[in-house]
Amino acid sequence: MAGADWLKGFLKRHPDITYRKPEATSATRAMGFNRVAVGNFFNLLEAAIDEYKITPQCTYNVDETGVSTVSKSHSKILALTGKRQVGTLTSAKRGKLMTTIVFFSAAGNYMPSMFIFLRKQMKPELMDGAPVGSWGNVMNLDGYKVICSYCG
Repeated sequence: MAGADWLKGFLKRHPDITYRKPEATSATRAMGFNRVAVGNFFNLLEAAIDEYKITPQCTYNVDETGVSTVSKSHSKILALTGKRQVGTLTSAKRGKLMTTIVFFSAAGNYMPSMFIFLRKQMKPELMDGAPVGSWGNVMNLDGYKVICSYCG
């Protein structure tokens, strides 16, 4: 088995390779991201923009990010230097998540962020430090939305 000295020497001899921590990617997502699927998406998007005369001010990118409550793996892998994403497959059902949703337009405008907490009751302190105008909501353990929100 190769040791730490061998790894240091290998990385020194191959400056195009770095020791990186992989990003978690589900198998479904990895299989769905291919040249044909991406090409089809952009063809449909272009047709919709032309047909409905959608402007940059009306074009929003909505991104959802889940932050797991379980600790992350500390394993790393070898990857080419400069690679922006290095992934590994993982289960999508580990731990609990706090979800953040952000909205930005192609014209540079943004809407307040939304935070979703997996818990039964919303507490105002969960929004401490959130951007002005952000709002929070909770979902109970069964995944059903609880009618409770807080605007900070």
